[in-house]
Amino acid sequence: MKITIYLIATLLLFIQCSYSQDYEQLNIGYYDLENDERYDVWGIHPIDIRSQTTRVDRRPLAGALLGIKDIKPFQRITKTKFNLLTKRFLDAEEAISKIKLHVEQNNIHFVIVDLPGKILPEISKNLNSFNIPIVNISARENFLRSEVCLSNLFHTIPSRRMLTDSLAQYLSDKKWRKVLILVGPLKEDIKIADSFIESSRQFGLKITDTRNFLLNNDPKAREANDIDFLTGSAKYDAVFVADIDREFSYGLPYSTQKPAVVLGSSGLVARAWHWSYLRHGAPQLHGRFERMHNRRMNSRDWAAWIAFKSIAEAKVKFGKKENFNFLNSLLDPEFILDGYKGPATSFRPWNRQLRQSIMLSTENWVTKLAPIDSFVHSNNNLDTIGIDEKNVSCKTKE
Repeated sequence: MKITIYLIATLLLFIQCSYSQDYEQLNIGYYDLENDERYDVWGIHPIDIRSQTTRVDRRPLAGALLGIKDIKPFQRITKTKFNLLTKRFLDAEEAISKIKLHVEQNNIHFVIVDLPGKILPEISKNLNSFNIPIVNISARENFLRSEVCLSNLFHTIPSRRMLTDSLAQYLSDKKWRKVLILVGPLKEDIKIADSFIESSRQFGLKITDTRNFLLNNDPKAREANDIDFLTGSAKYDAVFVADIDREFSYGLPYSTQKPAVVLGSSGLVARAWHWSYLRHGAPQLHGRFERMHNRRMNSRDWAAWIAFKSIAEAKVKFGKKENFNFLNSLLDPEFILDGYKGPATSFRPWNRQLRQSIMLSTENWVTKLAPIDSFVHSNNNLDTIGIDEKNVSCKTKE
């Protein structure tokens, strides 16, 4: 009996090996940093900093692991074996110097990067000769979508401008057009505020004042650390707060001197994904993620997951074409993705940004999806948020 079972197991293993040998091996490289301030410093709740039980790993590798699992059923359809190869570099300098070697040695066909935006142009240029896509799942910098022409760099994470445009649309639609801006001391805070100012100009909001805040209790800095003082003596319907650390902004809702909606880094926040969304298959996606990782899915997790879905969908739709190429396939007018959050998504040919709806949510509930219905575009209403083709100073070539 034992011999029979052994023979059957051996036969099944042989069949499986023979079966897999007929499959094309498609290697997907996933790269991030050991030392990344976006996860080590920014946006951690003060309680979580001190807690040993509630602080969890927020890196989007979790979304990538769900993504590679979700596309496994496509392997038989495409006769392709999807292989995820991860590499964590010590810092940005090591990533720049060693990523090309890793791609070459491992025959990588598709690259996904969780890397700071400032190094992506150099990474893109280093990998340009491989003629493969690089998908950015975490860097939100506007300049990567408006000023830098990189034909191989795609973005599944929304740009800052997409997020601030969404909030500006919401305020404009509600006719809450007078806005007070509070800006933190970090460079990232200033960039967020600048993006919202641009959005305000586009959607007819009036910035009544811009004030800087500090997170300390020094009585000498009362003008910069007291919420009541910061939000006094100004006319506003809403207060936009730019605070990448979020510790100051946590205390802002219901604390302004005058009744007003708070939005930006706290209050009503623009996100690519929020766990509370209940439509378009979102609960099912979130359920799979939570069961796999025992935490809630966030925006970067979603951006990583949809990057893997784009690989499988492109392979299914265009894989049988002669001279199949991922770069061309992702930009094909017929290529669309279901992101489980409403309208179908697709990549903008002028800057490789993934069109997508944005979730405007509190900490516990999605209030609205942007773009808001009252804003329309001649080609695609999703293009009412983010940097449109006419505002891009340099355009990538298809």
